[in-house]
Amino acid sequence: MAYSQTKEKTLGEITGSETDANGNLVPGATVYAVPQEISFENLAPRSITANGAGEFDFRGGFAFGTYKLYAKKESDGYPDPSDNFYANPKREPPTVELTKDHPASTITVALVDRAAVLTGRVVDANSGAPLKAKLVFMDDGWKQLFGNGYRKVSDLIAAREGRDTNGDGDVPDYGSQVRVPPLRLAPGQEMDMDIPLSKR
Repeated sequence: MAYSQTKEKTLGEITGSETDANGNLVPGATVYAVPQEISFENLAPRSITANGAGEFDFRGGFAFGTYKLYAKKESDGYPDPSDNFYANPKREPPTVELTKDHPASTITVALVDRAAVLTGRVVDANSGAPLKAKLVFMDDGWKQLFGNGYRKVSDLIAAREGRDTNGDGDVPDYGSQVRVPPLRLAPGQEMDMDIPLSKR
């Protein structure tokens, strides 16, 4: 006796809307559905951009299972909250569970935490003259971070750059780098600061 097996067709569907912290609809934001059960057929999250009314529709095609939803709109200062650089461990993303009995879910995804903004200059400690320099963000474990804003406890390292006049890649007169004390920026906070570099 021969048996024929066909995989059950899954038609899970996720729709919803994207809002800001005040409940206002946010058009043009991107929402990601991140599967919590990784399989060969479901390795990467799906994403879609909300329409002009702040609504999104993935148009079906989801395997049954659990999904966490993340939203971002960098043009309005909302970074990707699934990125460790911006993640808020105290804020749990909304979750949907698609099953055979409940194959569709409609959910609201809120854009809450804006990225912090840090501006300023690297200057000569004595004259206050601006210096050409590179800034590097480091986390508490001294791992280099990347991004346009941040709000975690981080160190800044300013490395002076300029013409190589002594042939070894170092810039004369200034130390190669200076460590800035850790900073904590709240979501949406804007800070302006000068980082002084002293001559040797």
